[in-house]
Amino acid sequence: MSHLLRRVQAVVFDLDDTLLDWSRQTDWLSNISGSHIQNVYDYLAENGNSLPTNDVLFQNYQEAIIHSWREAKKTWAGVNFESVLMCAFETSGLDVSKIDMGAVLLAYDWGTVPNVTLFDDTVPVLDSLRQQGYKIGLVTNSMMPMWMRDIELREYGILDYFDARITSGDTGHMKPHPAIYERVLDLLEVEAETAVFVGDRPANDIAGANAVGLTSVWMNPPHLSYELGDVIPDYEITTLQELLPILAALENR
Repeated sequence: MSHLLRRVQAVVFDLDDTLLDWSRQTDWLSNISGSHIQNVYDYLAENGNSLPTNDVLFQNYQEAIIHSWREAKKTWAGVNFESVLMCAFETSGLDVSKIDMGAVLLAYDWGTVPNVTLFDDTVPVLDSLRQQGYKIGLVTNSMMPMWMRDIELREYGILDYFDARITSGDTGHMKPHPAIYERVLDLLEVEAETAVFVGDRPANDIAGANAVGLTSVWMNPPHLSYELGDVIPDYEITTLQELLPILAALENR
């Protein structure tokens, strides 16, 4: 079938708990980030910065995250990772004008999270979509810049599947704000009515997709227990493999 005649031209995915399986990761996110903040602390110390203890810096970092997300959710603005770090540095008494933030982000040394893997059918489904000629997008409510999340995608071997990838930290808005969906649609050069969005959080992923006019598919794997509330997805799946017959049905409609 000609790409231009298709009912669906693009499939856009959320990342965490949609393509990546977090079911075996039970640690607190603060514990996961602890070693990375230690890396930042070591970098700052090596570059002559006068620092409090690492525990104080880490506490200021956690408080900056909590405050930033609380404020951002009032308007669905995107939390920016660099801004969070700068806030933590300022609270810790550092002169941020003398800090190379690009080097700090590199020193953070982000990568795949222990015990987080791809779902078993992530690669087969992405392969199938690519073979069928669909454009593939990625939108995540991550405060990190996309290049940092790309480190994970590269390690998992799925980076090259995506025609467009954005984070809320880069975009300035988070799901369900329409601007983040509109941004990825612009990058994919498709209209909302010709795209499908797949995500796990009803209040963010699905509500936002519905509002913009995307066909919404709620990814509801067994380890999650989100309530739909008044959000109504167009479709519900428990595994990514179930997405393929939905797309086939949309094409035949």
